[in-house]
Amino acid sequence: MTCSPPSLAELRDRELQGQDAQIGNILARRFARPTAIYGTWLAVRLGLSAHHVTVASLLAALAGAVGLAWGTLLGFLAGAVLGLLAFWLDRVDGQVARWRGSAGINGVYLDYMMHHAATMAQGFALGFGLAARTGTLGWAAAGALVSAGWMFLSLQNDCRYKAFFQPLKRSSGAFRVIGGAGGRPSPPAPWPRRGIGMLTWPAYKICEPHVVLITLLGLAIVAGVEPIVWEWGWKAYVGGMAVLAPVLATARVARAVRKGAVEEEFARWFRAERVESHRGDVIGRPHLTGHGRSATMEDRVNSEHG
Repeated sequence: MTCSPPSLAELRDRELQGQDAQIGNILARRFARPTAIYGTWLAVRLGLSAHHVTVASLLAALAGAVGLAWGTLLGFLAGAVLGLLAFWLDRVDGQVARWRGSAGINGVYLDYMMHHAATMAQGFALGFGLAARTGTLGWAAAGALVSAGWMFLSLQNDCRYKAFFQPLKRSSGAFRVIGGAGGRPSPPAPWPRRGIGMLTWPAYKICEPHVVLITLLGLAIVAGVEPIVWEWGWKAYVGGMAVLAPVLATARVARAVRKGAVEEEFARWFRAERVESHRGDVIGRPHLTGHGRSATMEDRVNSEHG
């Protein structure tokens, strides 16, 4: 654990050098991460923990959602700015955790919970704000669809990894974890130049939180110049996203189930090992049955001859 407050130079060397600095979306790489070192510098001197900064990020995101839901031009501007602040603080908390040596699973858990809460609130607020502005409740329903679509896209990985642990908790055997076999953090993949990916890549990309923030900031700039164009742009964005996000989320779930992608990734991460009883006898290797239960070779032999 690093106890002394860091200098800006030390933070730059730690956070902005090496391959990890190239991982993440463009808003994180070009703006949030380089400028977050100033927030980290201040947070450490104020005695704040990474958890404190994560909670501050959540509060900023929720306050931004309230601004969007207000339905006014100033509320929209505040919502866009506060959303960007929440994104920036989300980079500060990681840097604080690494400097203090407190990075761990608890922090990651809190971070993910914050992401889901912010995503859900922001999506619904975009529609509710239009409902408040126009008096048409249908926009609130559109906001609910946007929120649900973004949430299901966001929960894809969480649900997949939760599914991994169900058979592991039921197993009496042993599995060896192959680090990185299911994928490692890497720079963003480029836009495919052929195949269906030419269409699906940008469709998924515009639903990602950083692109949503960039879009809201763009609309906020338009609002300061042409309020009428801003309002129509807001309506077009919410209306389009209310269709696109749920369709993409449904398609991704259906594709994963149809191709058996979750089980295939599980097999890459976890390798069954031979299990010995307390007497030293080899019982066999654990495996996953069709009911999501783990069993040994002896279980299978007994079931076949039972």
